Amino acid sequence: MKNQFFLKSLGLMFGFMVLPVQALTPVPVPTEPIYYEPPVVEITDEIRKHSCVEIDGAINQLHPYRYSYKPGFYDDGSNKLAATLIAFDTIPVVEGWLGLAYLGYSSLIDEKEARRTQLIEQKISMLQRVKAEKHCFE
Repeated sequence: MKNQFFLKSLGLMFGFMVLPVQALTPVPVPTEPIYYEPPVVEITDEIRKHSCVEIDGAINQLHPYRYSYKPGFYDDGSNKLAATLIAFDTIPVVEGWLGLAYLGYSSLIDEKEARRTQLIEQKISMLQRVKAEKHCFE
């Protein structure tokens, strides 16, 4: 009792109140990853049943899809036009927003292409693992 009185009187003397301590509840933070994590491609029994030649043919069919045929940011003429619109657009309603919208769209397409090529790379690596397990072409 004396300790509480002493602490409260000290608090009043120094200009602050001594309040009872309460536990803080943590703020709910989403635990999902911020960046894209590609799904792991699992080996199925159906794929294991294929012969070495069929697996090699499947890998050869996937090879053209592992590359992105979209030009890079600085090689794309549409991105150059969008940047020019942002800098020099004087139309009262638009005022560069059209260029910003296209750059956002172009960025989304780049992300979609990166995800697509990454998934194809994982499928090819899965088929190569099956070939290695079967000791194909040794």
